[in-house]
Amino acid sequence: MFLTTEQLDPNRKNITEAIDQNLRSILPVGYIRFLQTYGTGTYCDEIYVHYPDSENIPATFRDHTDLWELNATFTAEDLLQSVQLASTTNGDIIAVTADRPGKIFILPRHAQNVISIENFQQTLDFFVPWNAEKYYDPNYDQDKEHLSLVKSTGGLIDISVIHSLFLRNFSFDFVVNETTQPKYFFKSFGGWAAFDLIYKNAIQVKFQKAHAGGVKPLLNFLKELIGR
Repeated sequence: MFLTTEQLDPNRKNITEAIDQNLRSILPVGYIRFLQTYGTGTYCDEIYVHYPDSENIPATFRDHTDLWELNATFTAEDLLQSVQLASTTNGDIIAVTADRPGKIFILPRHAQNVISIENFQQTLDFFVPWNAEKYYDPNYDQDKEHLSLVKSTGGLIDISVIHSLFLRNFSFDFVVNETTQPKYFFKSFGGWAAFDLIYKNAIQVKFQKAHAGGVKPLLNFLKELIGR
């Protein structure tokens, strides 16, 4: 699995070890291990992995338990005792509940059937095909710049020209979605540059604050081409 940075959250193990023991007892071993190894972040631009949240699901769905077809496998009581572990870019919720040890549940955004999965790795594989290139983007110490290509007078600055010049002048470590919305990863500043070649209206750059000096040449290059 490709990691976008080698500078991970130094407190990630302490944070997981400080989780209340009653809560920790229902958390999947693979999930705890993943957090201790990598910290919170985004897996393959599909899954937002975060520390356990025991408040969001009960607070959000207390009056909306009819959103899913609940049954003996996963009841309304299970829902309101659920602890959220992660979510997806599509709005699905990944959770566990105290009375169903060893199970992870997916509460889908656009379907009514709750999905039961055996472990955390299988959960990751459910959303990301096994043969896809795997990558993880930790969110420790992150910062972002959004560079709009919308002209003040109307219309758009030509992103294809900027993209071509970028490719001639910078070497990256890893790329995804190369022909549609390419995202180029740079370990040198712990982040990426994303070009929206579909809507053609923006470039986004993510970096770690500790590497602000490392990303500066790229940002200056892009801003000069955009005219900022």
